[in-house]
Amino acid sequence: MTVADAPLGRDMQVAAIDLDGRHAFRLAEIGIRTGMRVRVIQKGNFGGRVVAMGSQRIAVDGATARAIVLREPPLDDGAEHDGATGRREAGQDA
Repeated sequence: MTVADAPLGRDMQVAAIDLDGRHAFRLAEIGIRTGMRVRVIQKGNFGGRVVAMGSQRIAVDGATARAIVLREPPLDDGAEHDGATGRREAGQDA
């Protein structure tokens, strides 16, 4: 499944980004990386989508939406996810 055909309002995880290095790097700069949790919140004309990551909103065109591959996120066990590496980090004790 890609961002282009993901259902609205459903939490998903970025599984892969099928773009050349320059465009994949730009997505990483704005926060879309493999392992990140995203949610498609709006479908635009001509295939564009608005993706939410926490409080951040990012609009992508149709070609980019078709290049961002999504999967179901793993069940959350309370650990925080590092979106850049996909590693899980335990919470710190107070």
